[in-house]
Amino acid sequence: MWDRPIPYSGGRAPMLWLLGAHGGAGVSTLERVLAPAADAQRRWPGVLDGESPFVVVVARETLDGLARAHELLRQHRAGNAGPSRVLGLITCAHQPGRVPLDIRRYRRVIDELVPESGRWRVGWQPAWPLTQRSDLPVWTPESPYPSRGSDPLAAARELGHNLLAAVSATATEDTTDRLPGATAA
Repeated sequence: MWDRPIPYSGGRAPMLWLLGAHGGAGVSTLERVLAPAADAQRRWPGVLDGESPFVVVVARETLDGLARAHELLRQHRAGNAGPSRVLGLITCAHQPGRVPLDIRRYRRVIDELVPESGRWRVGWQPAWPLTQRSDLPVWTPESPYPSRGSDPLAAARELGHNLLAAVSATATEDTTDRLPGATAA
């Protein structure tokens, strides 16, 4: 866990942190295409100096990647990840095509550790491995839809909207829990 604010490049503080379960999980690419997110650099945020507490664990769809994600989520569940709030898990396709049965089975086991609304998958994006990271399109909540043709932001757009909804729902729950007369669930 960080004992100081997480260093990040960018003007605005991130709305949520992407916590890579392992190297090659896809965090750097997701950080690029999702403007409201930043790389937690493989450590839980300490939620210091007003940092966002919201975290999404990211793993590649391999048995090793899912095992590392499982470890992180169990660590959080056991209370060993500081004040972070896990919104969910993003798995990134390891290859094009159908997800192997063993991966699907393990993913179902891990899914029990995250909210049902926090289970996301980024399918294989054929253009991403062939594009310099700095040239990838960037999604923001204000990103316009293309007037015609395919949407280069389609995968990021859907995931981004889902992540913002998760942040909003969790922040609303937190606020409601602190209201006078509110009871803990």
